[in-house]
Amino acid sequence: MTILTGLLETWFSPMGVMTFLFAFGLFVSAFRSQSRVGCRLVCSGAGLYLVFSLTPLAEVLYANLEHPYPPMLHPDASVRTVVVLSGYGEDFAFLPVTSKLVGEMIPRMAEGIRLYREIPGARLILSGGAVRRQDGPLANLMADFARAMGVPDRDIVVEGRSVTTYENLAEVKKIIGSQPFILVTSSGGMRRAAAVAHKLGMRPLPAPAGLWGARYFPAGMSWLEVVKRLITNIGTPLPDRFGYLQRVYHEYLGYAWYWMLGRV
Repeated sequence: MTILTGLLETWFSPMGVMTFLFAFGLFVSAFRSQSRVGCRLVCSGAGLYLVFSLTPLAEVLYANLEHPYPPMLHPDASVRTVVVLSGYGEDFAFLPVTSKLVGEMIPRMAEGIRLYREIPGARLILSGGAVRRQDGPLANLMADFARAMGVPDRDIVVEGRSVTTYENLAEVKKIIGSQPFILVTSSGGMRRAAAVAHKLGMRPLPAPAGLWGARYFPAGMSWLEVVKRLITNIGTPLPDRFGYLQRVYHEYLGYAWYWMLGRV
């Protein structure tokens, strides 16, 4: 079921649709009687590619996910629990711990450790189970990273049973109950994570990590400024746009799925 869900999510994503149009269009073009249809499909794929790569669509959509949760510049010192949710990592023995955490995990851990250091007597809860059969819990890699960055072992709490965002927070609730806590996860995923926490009766203080869209379209911009920024960014390709479009799609789809399950 998990494999089927992943395949469906991939193929209906922006990159999946674009790839399908290109591939199926080229296949259909091989048949002379259907060459016109194939050409139209390829042109549609090319059109999507130009929109995705040459317009700030990704920045606008990702900024929309980020705006409700501004960065936590200075934490409330009375809240002494910092929770970092897992993403992805791989435990290769020949890699240093800084290379075992992948993608968004480094900004999450860096933000969690920064906030932990600003709060006297704080503890760092790291939540994440095994994402590959051959590896141990991802929280163990997160704990190794925190130790390498100077966090003492006595201040680290490892939760290694959960895999999804919902499971992360459900397991963390067993540790902290209804106490307020600082919730650290990727900026684009904060809306879903915070909604899950509230649904579980928890008291999260969102601290998003790795903000991206808000760099280009910060909250509070006037419509005139937004329009000017849109115009000036058209035709300027950014290499990470495709990746962030995929993340936007994943987050909206994930939120809808959690809503259907009654988790948000």
